[in-house]
Amino acid sequence: MSKLKQLLAQPDNRICADCGAPDPKWASTSIGVFICIKCCGVHRSLGVQISKVVSVTLDSWSEDDIAIMEAVGGNAAANSVYEACLPPDVQKPTADASVEERTDWIIRKYKDQEFLKPALRIKTALQSNSSARTSVHNTSSRHNISSSPSLVRNNKVDASLGRSQHSTASAGRSLHEGSSQAASRSGWTSLSDNSTSSPNKSMAGMVEFLGMLKVRIVRGIGLAVRDLLSSDPYVVVTLGQQVLKTRVINRSLNPVWNEEIILSVPSPPQPLKLQVFDKDVFSADDIMGDAEVDLNPLILAAQMHEGMFEEYGCEQIGRWLATSDNALVKDSNIEVIDGLIKQDIHLKLQNVEKGELVLSLEWVPLSQ
Repeated sequence: MSKLKQLLAQPDNRICADCGAPDPKWASTSIGVFICIKCCGVHRSLGVQISKVVSVTLDSWSEDDIAIMEAVGGNAAANSVYEACLPPDVQKPTADASVEERTDWIIRKYKDQEFLKPALRIKTALQSNSSARTSVHNTSSRHNISSSPSLVRNNKVDASLGRSQHSTASAGRSLHEGSSQAASRSGWTSLSDNSTSSPNKSMAGMVEFLGMLKVRIVRGIGLAVRDLLSSDPYVVVTLGQQVLKTRVINRSLNPVWNEEIILSVPSPPQPLKLQVFDKDVFSADDIMGDAEVDLNPLILAAQMHEGMFEEYGCEQIGRWLATSDNALVKDSNIEVIDGLIKQDIHLKLQNVEKGELVLSLEWVPLSQ
């Protein structure tokens, strides 16, 4: 991680590339910029086909992610390309900008690419009722632009990035590879696509985010049989328009996933939805139950104790009670452990003959 620390130490990377907020803790590894948590929420709404967002402090970075960030060169280098043709009457948002101002700016800058030199612009076909595909418009053979939204070209990069042909080509090849390899290593697969969740200019990012949620799917217990003697289960996690699934565990009724993701939590908070499926090869996957997690107890407890976490070593600050109206097997305590807000949850799967799911949540407030 020494290379990442070196990147973060650059003066231009100490402020958000989009609004100038100090000490950004997030990055878009497909674009090559460091951003604050408020701009991060808008980036996530664009979808990973445009901006793949990771945490500087909470996520594990792959070598490909770091290589891409190095190839781009930092916020100043990226902005010299993405804002190359910024009209004098267009102002960048500031650190205290509204969600609407950030959304308008980020969509225009990265999705619509309004401020790029025309020869570098990449058109993406985003249609609500068709599958998403990135289409690259080559103006000529010498403008052989990679289909990645990072604007790193196969043969050469814009001179303002100051990168060699070799490093640029390597970065261009690794953009999509790095994204898919990172997902493969983590076990998670994104099920969101442009047909259901891609933003348009009037709606994308028009959501105030309360914070981020780390979700660890730990294990299943006594799941239902859907094959001859066993099942091949996986879990689909949904929060708003964010939909991801774990890897498949073959032939197990007590699978251990122990996989973790980070999700943006919109305001007002929506329930975290979980569905367990049995993977089938020759037919549709069979449902193995579902459950919902009410995030309000966790968020309210965190907000009530905001700014006080340094005073706690390990202490309970709230509880989500098991009732007939929810899927809890037992009461779920909300605790501060070494300054981190955590909640372990044991759920009984609904709409199925049997099966339980164990997961762990960690709340990441906007201040981090």
